[in-house]
Amino acid sequence: MTQTPEEQIVQRPTFTVRPSPGRTKLVTMPVDGEVPMGMRDEIAEHYKIPDGELTPHATTLDYLIGAAAGCLTGTFSGMLLALGQDTHNGRLEARAEGVIVKERGVLRIRSIHVTYRLRRESDIEVEKVERAHERHHRHCPVASSIGSAIEITSELVFA
Repeated sequence: MTQTPEEQIVQRPTFTVRPSPGRTKLVTMPVDGEVPMGMRDEIAEHYKIPDGELTPHATTLDYLIGAAAGCLTGTFSGMLLALGQDTHNGRLEARAEGVIVKERGVLRIRSIHVTYRLRRESDIEVEKVERAHERHHRHCPVASSIGSAIEITSELVFA
């Protein structure tokens, strides 16, 4: 892949993947070490995995949905903190839902929707919070990486 003039390589993380019993893959992640990735029952059913051959784990699709939700939430939280809005101790909570579809026999993520619940500080203007919400997708590294292939949406609810 050719690097564009706007791009600057920041790092090149490497990962090791080892197949493991129970249809599990052990993925060595930076900092965290080995993380199991596998299949849940619904996914195993699609691949016709016989009972007894599966040790249930989150799927690689689950990790991608979780990574997108985590990155989006971190980006939005950072923007809110810059406004003076506390996001800790339950003040900001995100719930993500991914839609996994089968297309021509292949499972893929069609969309990810994140719902944020925010207990807003009384001295923080609603308009500033809403503006941060409208803009945070563009500043999220994961959403910027996968957003052309997966529909990513979010909504903000004030608690």
